[in-house]
Amino acid sequence: MKKRLALICCIISCMLVMAGCSFSLVKSNDNFDEKVLEENTDSFVQSWFEYDFESAVTDYAGQLDDETLSQYKDSKKLRDKYGKYDKKDGSSLTITTDTATVTETVLTDSGKKLVFSVTYDEDGNTVSWNVEEYKTKGEIMGKAGLNTVMSMGIVFLVLIFIAVIIAQFKYIGNAFNKKKETEPVVEAVPAAPAVIEEEEDLTDDLELVAVITAAIAAASENECTDGLIIRSIIRK
Repeated sequence: MKKRLALICCIISCMLVMAGCSFSLVKSNDNFDEKVLEENTDSFVQSWFEYDFESAVTDYAGQLDDETLSQYKDSKKLRDKYGKYDKKDGSSLTITTDTATVTETVLTDSGKKLVFSVTYDEDGNTVSWNVEEYKTKGEIMGKAGLNTVMSMGIVFLVLIFIAVIIAQFKYIGNAFNKKKETEPVVEAVPAAPAVIEEEEDLTDDLELVAVITAAIAAASENECTDGLIIRSIIRK
Protein backbone atom coordinates (compact mmCIF):
# COMPACT_ATOMS: atom_id res chain seq x y z
CA MET A 1 0.00 0.00 0.00
CA LYS A 2 2.83 2.37 0.87
CA LYS A 3 4.49 1.65 -2.48
CA ARG A 4 1.31 2.53 -4.34
CA LEU A 5 0.93 5.81 -2.47
CA ALA A 6 4.56 6.66 -3.15
CA LEU A 7 4.09 5.91 -6.86
CA ILE A 8 0.98 8.11 -7.04
CA CYS A 9 2.81 10.95 -5.30
CA CYS A 10 5.70 10.67 -7.77
CA ILE A 11 3.32 10.84 -10.75
CA ILE A 12 1.52 13.89 -9.34
CA SER A 13 4.85 15.60 -8.64
CA CYS A 14 6.04 15.01 -12.21
CA MET A 15 2.81 16.44 -13.59
CA LEU A 16 3.10 19.54 -11.42
CA VAL A 17 6.72 20.05 -12.45
CA MET A 18 5.82 19.77 -16.15
CA ALA A 19 2.92 22.17 -15.72
CA GLY A 20 5.16 24.62 -13.88
CA CYS A 21 7.77 24.46 -16.64
CA SER A 22 5.14 25.10 -19.30
CA PHE A 23 3.71 28.01 -17.35
CA SER A 24 7.15 29.54 -16.84
CA LEU A 25 7.96 29.24 -20.55
CA VAL A 26 4.75 31.05 -21.49
CA LYS A 27 5.16 33.82 -18.96
CA SER A 28 8.80 34.42 -19.90
CA ASN A 29 7.78 35.40 -23.46
CA ASP A 30 7.04 39.13 -23.48
CA ASN A 31 5.44 38.95 -26.95
CA PHE A 32 2.51 36.98 -25.55
CA ASP A 33 0.99 39.99 -23.87
CA GLU A 34 -2.78 39.55 -23.98
CA LYS A 35 -3.58 43.22 -24.58
CA VAL A 36 -1.06 43.57 -27.41
CA LEU A 37 -2.23 40.39 -29.12
CA GLU A 38 -5.88 41.48 -28.94
CA GLU A 39 -5.02 44.89 -30.42
CA ASN A 40 -3.13 43.21 -33.26
CA THR A 41 -6.11 40.93 -33.86
CA ASP A 42 -8.50 43.91 -33.92
CA SER A 43 -6.33 45.56 -36.60
CA PHE A 44 -6.22 42.34 -38.60
CA VAL A 45 -10.01 41.93 -38.48
CA GLN A 46 -10.67 45.49 -39.63
CA SER A 47 -8.15 45.15 -42.46
CA TRP A 48 -9.82 41.88 -43.47
CA PHE A 49 -13.11 43.69 -44.06
CA GLU A 50 -11.33 46.34 -46.16
CA TYR A 51 -9.00 44.09 -48.16
CA ASP A 52 -9.73 43.61 -51.87
CA PHE A 53 -9.61 39.81 -52.13
CA GLU A 54 -11.04 39.79 -55.65
CA SER A 55 -8.19 41.87 -57.07
CA ALA A 56 -5.62 39.82 -55.14
CA VAL A 57 -6.97 36.58 -56.61
CA THR A 58 -6.98 38.06 -60.13
CA ASP A 59 -3.58 39.77 -59.99
CA TYR A 60 -1.59 37.25 -57.95
CA ALA A 61 -3.26 33.97 -58.93
CA GLY A 62 0.01 32.60 -60.32
CA GLN A 63 2.03 33.61 -57.25
CA LEU A 64 -0.32 32.38 -54.50
CA ASP A 65 -0.33 28.77 -53.38
CA ASP A 66 -3.52 26.72 -53.61
CA GLU A 67 -4.31 26.99 -49.89
CA THR A 68 -3.96 30.79 -49.81
CA LEU A 69 -5.91 31.15 -53.06
CA SER A 70 -8.77 29.07 -51.68
CA GLN A 71 -8.69 31.05 -48.43
CA TYR A 72 -8.97 34.36 -50.31
CA LYS A 73 -11.91 33.11 -52.37
CA ASP A 74 -13.74 31.88 -49.26
CA SER A 75 -13.08 35.17 -47.50
CA LYS A 76 -14.63 37.12 -50.37
CA LYS A 77 -17.75 34.90 -50.27
CA LEU A 78 -18.11 35.33 -46.51
CA ARG A 79 -17.72 39.11 -46.70
CA ASP A 80 -20.28 39.37 -49.52
CA LYS A 81 -22.67 37.24 -47.49
CA TYR A 82 -22.28 38.87 -44.05
CA GLY A 83 -21.59 42.49 -44.97
CA LYS A 84 -19.35 45.06 -43.31
CA TYR A 85 -17.75 45.21 -39.88
CA ASP A 86 -19.98 46.51 -37.08
CA LYS A 87 -18.36 45.75 -33.70
CA LYS A 88 -16.41 43.19 -31.70
CA ASP A 89 -18.63 40.83 -29.74
CA GLY A 90 -15.95 39.06 -27.68
CA SER A 91 -12.50 37.50 -27.72
CA SER A 92 -10.42 34.80 -26.02
CA LEU A 93 -6.70 33.98 -25.82
CA THR A 94 -5.10 30.54 -25.94
CA ILE A 95 -1.37 30.33 -25.18
CA THR A 96 1.05 27.45 -25.65
CA THR A 97 4.80 27.29 -25.19
CA ASP A 98 5.61 28.77 -28.61
CA THR A 99 2.32 30.06 -30.09
CA ALA A 100 -0.65 32.17 -29.05
CA THR A 101 -4.07 32.17 -30.69
CA VAL A 102 -6.63 34.95 -30.36
CA THR A 103 -10.22 34.01 -31.20
CA GLU A 104 -12.44 37.00 -31.83
CA THR A 105 -16.18 37.11 -32.53
CA VAL A 106 -17.31 40.00 -34.75
CA LEU A 107 -20.82 41.27 -35.39
CA THR A 108 -21.50 42.48 -38.95
CA ASP A 109 -24.03 45.02 -40.21
CA SER A 110 -26.27 42.18 -41.39
CA GLY A 111 -26.77 41.09 -37.78
CA LYS A 112 -24.76 37.90 -38.22
CA LYS A 113 -21.46 36.94 -36.63
CA LEU A 114 -18.09 35.78 -37.87
CA VAL A 115 -15.34 34.09 -35.86
CA PHE A 116 -11.70 35.05 -36.52
CA SER A 117 -8.79 32.95 -35.27
CA VAL A 118 -5.33 34.50 -35.56
CA THR A 119 -2.22 32.58 -34.45
CA TYR A 120 1.07 34.30 -33.51
CA ASP A 121 4.54 32.80 -33.10
CA GLU A 122 6.87 33.40 -30.15
CA ASP A 123 8.11 36.60 -31.80
CA GLY A 124 4.59 38.02 -32.07
CA ASN A 125 4.33 37.58 -35.86
CA THR A 126 1.17 36.29 -37.52
CA VAL A 127 1.56 32.62 -38.45
CA SER A 128 -1.92 31.74 -39.70
CA TRP A 129 -5.50 32.96 -39.65
CA ASN A 130 -8.94 31.56 -40.26
CA VAL A 131 -12.47 32.96 -40.66
CA GLU A 132 -15.64 30.93 -40.29
CA GLU A 133 -19.34 31.36 -39.63
CA TYR A 134 -20.41 31.71 -36.03
CA LYS A 135 -22.44 28.78 -34.75
CA THR A 136 -24.24 28.43 -31.47
CA LYS A 137 -23.65 25.45 -29.20
CA GLY A 138 -27.02 24.08 -30.24
CA GLU A 139 -26.06 24.22 -33.91
CA ILE A 140 -22.70 22.62 -33.19
CA MET A 141 -24.29 19.83 -31.14
CA GLY A 142 -26.98 19.33 -33.78
CA LYS A 143 -24.42 19.01 -36.55
CA ALA A 144 -22.33 16.64 -34.44
CA GLY A 145 -25.41 14.55 -33.70
CA LEU A 146 -26.36 14.47 -37.38
CA ASN A 147 -22.86 13.35 -38.33
CA THR A 148 -23.00 10.64 -35.66
CA VAL A 149 -26.36 9.36 -36.88
CA MET A 150 -25.18 9.34 -40.50
CA SER A 151 -21.98 7.49 -39.57
CA MET A 152 -23.90 4.89 -37.57
CA GLY A 153 -26.42 4.50 -40.38
CA ILE A 154 -23.66 3.86 -42.92
CA VAL A 155 -22.07 1.29 -40.60
CA PHE A 156 -25.39 -0.54 -40.12
CA LEU A 157 -26.08 -0.52 -43.86
CA VAL A 158 -22.68 -2.06 -44.54
CA LEU A 159 -23.27 -4.71 -41.88
CA ILE A 160 -26.71 -5.54 -43.33
CA PHE A 161 -25.20 -5.79 -46.81
CA ILE A 162 -22.51 -8.18 -45.53
CA ALA A 163 -25.13 -10.26 -43.68
CA VAL A 164 -27.22 -10.56 -46.88
CA ILE A 165 -24.19 -11.71 -48.85
CA ILE A 166 -23.32 -14.32 -46.19
CA ALA A 167 -26.93 -15.55 -46.16
CA GLN A 168 -26.76 -16.19 -49.92
CA PHE A 169 -23.81 -18.56 -49.59
CA LYS A 170 -26.01 -21.58 -48.78
CA TYR A 171 -28.19 -20.98 -51.87
CA ILE A 172 -25.12 -20.66 -54.04
CA GLY A 173 -23.76 -23.93 -52.58
CA ASN A 174 -27.08 -25.76 -53.14
CA ALA A 175 -27.28 -24.53 -56.74
CA PHE A 176 -23.72 -25.66 -57.36
CA ASN A 177 -24.37 -29.13 -55.88
CA LYS A 178 -27.60 -29.48 -57.89
CA LYS A 179 -25.81 -28.63 -61.08
CA LYS A 180 -23.14 -31.13 -60.24
CA GLU A 181 -25.74 -33.89 -59.68
CA THR A 182 -27.53 -33.23 -62.98
CA GLU A 183 -24.39 -33.56 -65.04
CA PRO A 184 -24.26 -37.03 -66.82
CA VAL A 185 -21.76 -39.40 -65.37
CA VAL A 186 -19.64 -40.94 -68.07
CA GLU A 187 -18.61 -44.45 -67.00
CA ALA A 188 -15.36 -45.74 -68.26
CA VAL A 189 -15.84 -48.70 -70.61
CA PRO A 190 -13.19 -51.33 -70.05
CA ALA A 191 -11.16 -52.01 -73.11
CA ALA A 192 -11.78 -55.34 -74.83
CA PRO A 193 -9.03 -57.81 -74.16
CA ALA A 194 -6.67 -58.14 -77.03
CA VAL A 195 -7.21 -61.34 -79.01
CA ILE A 196 -3.95 -62.95 -79.73
CA GLU A 197 -4.24 -65.16 -82.74
CA GLU A 198 -2.02 -68.16 -82.55
CA GLU A 199 -0.71 -69.65 -85.75
CA GLU A 200 -2.13 -73.09 -86.33
CA ASP A 201 0.43 -75.76 -86.59
CA LEU A 202 -0.52 -77.72 -89.76
CA THR A 203 2.35 -80.20 -89.65
CA ASP A 204 0.41 -82.86 -87.74
CA ASP A 205 -2.72 -82.29 -89.90
CA LEU A 206 -0.78 -82.97 -93.13
CA GLU A 207 0.51 -86.23 -91.75
CA LEU A 208 -2.95 -87.15 -90.59
CA VAL A 209 -4.39 -86.32 -94.02
CA ALA A 210 -1.83 -88.55 -95.70
CA VAL A 211 -2.60 -91.46 -93.39
CA ILE A 212 -6.35 -91.08 -93.86
CA THR A 213 -5.94 -90.80 -97.62
CA ALA A 214 -3.92 -94.00 -97.71
CA ALA A 215 -6.49 -95.81 -95.58
CA ILE A 216 -9.33 -94.74 -97.80
CA ALA A 217 -7.43 -95.83 -100.91
CA ALA A 218 -6.78 -99.26 -99.39
CA ALA A 219 -10.38 -99.66 -98.37
CA SER A 220 -11.62 -98.79 -101.80
CA GLU A 221 -9.16 -101.24 -103.40
CA ASN A 222 -7.82 -98.41 -105.42
CA GLU A 223 -4.25 -97.42 -104.79
CA CYS A 224 -4.55 -94.28 -106.82
CA THR A 225 -5.40 -91.23 -104.76
CA ASP A 226 -5.87 -88.86 -107.68
CA GLY A 227 -9.10 -86.89 -107.43
CA LEU A 228 -9.47 -87.72 -103.75
CA ILE A 229 -10.04 -84.52 -101.75
CA ILE A 230 -10.44 -84.43 -97.95
CA ARG A 231 -12.65 -81.49 -97.03
CA SER A 232 -12.38 -81.56 -93.26
CA ILE A 233 -11.15 -83.57 -90.34
CA ILE A 234 -13.31 -83.73 -87.18
CA ARG A 235 -11.73 -84.98 -84.00
CA LYS A 236 -13.91 -86.77 -81.43
